[in-house]
Amino acid sequence: MFSRGPAFLLAAVIALPIQPAMAETSVSIEVVREVETEEGERELQPVETAVPGEPLIYRIELENTDPVPATSIGLSLPLDESLAIDPESVSAETDIGVVFSADGGENFAEFSELSVEEGGTERQAQPTDLTHMRIEIEEIAAESTIAVEYDAVVR
Repeated sequence: MFSRGPAFLLAAVIALPIQPAMAETSVSIEVVREVETEEGERELQPVETAVPGEPLIYRIELENTDPVPATSIGLSLPLDESLAIDPESVSAETDIGVVFSADGGENFAEFSELSVEEGGTERQAQPTDLTHMRIEIEEIAAESTIAVEYDAVVR
């Protein structure tokens, strides 16, 4: 069982402007699970603990508090070894670019193009091979918030 803590929930989030950003942007991460309410509706609830095999949703919120748009925002996220993320699930309320690394963040590519070397042969990377994810966002409008979400399963 995993408990809520920096290594499990946050790893490390590094906001890297691709070009000098003119606006102040803050980043927060929340780990939630989808549950069904007594009324039969779906609701997201914060995760306190998680067990192997449990599906989770990572929600990264980016807030631009300035009166000008934030442009060319980049996030580089080391991925926790105790999780397997679904690379096809990464989505946002705006257009984003997403690339992954399977070699500790040295090289990045789209998941479908990512390969790893194993036993002297090259093979298509699997979600369990991923070590890092890089997200690029063209623009966050002035005084607005966007969210990026992706699914993960505790290994």
